[in-house]
Amino acid sequence: MLMTLRRLRRLALAPALLLAASCENSVSIEADVLAGNYTATSFLVTQTGQPTVNVLASGGSLTINIAPDSSTTGTLSLPAGVLGGSGGTASMNGKITQLSNGDFQFQQTENTFVRQLVWQQFTNALVSTTFLTTTQFQITLRK
Repeated sequence: MLMTLRRLRRLALAPALLLAASCENSVSIEADVLAGNYTATSFLVTQTGQPTVNVLASGGSLTINIAPDSSTTGTLSLPAGVLGGSGGTASMNGKITQLSNGDFQFQQTENTFVRQLVWQQFTNALVSTTFLTTTQFQITLRK
């Protein structure tokens, strides 16, 4: 009886091994597409010695559309008091460029802090955690 069970196990194992050998074992990794419409889902600004300001909760926004040719459009809207200013809006027209290390920066016609931020690309998102002089920016843009 013991010999029969061993023989049955071997017979049962053979089809499983044949099936495994015939399966394709490949992984396809595709780069995330940069082009798309992005909206800030998190936008925090912390100036040294000051409490963190949630720009979105304060009524601000940031939207950027990146075209397939890397040109950009969109709007930055800041409420009064953020970064010590009176608030307002700015155009995000320009382009996005990839740096030699794989990060990204926006080159825009209007002179805003967004031009100085460094962005990393994740699946369907751009994220910046840039410290400029005395201000920390933590922004997540999602498609």
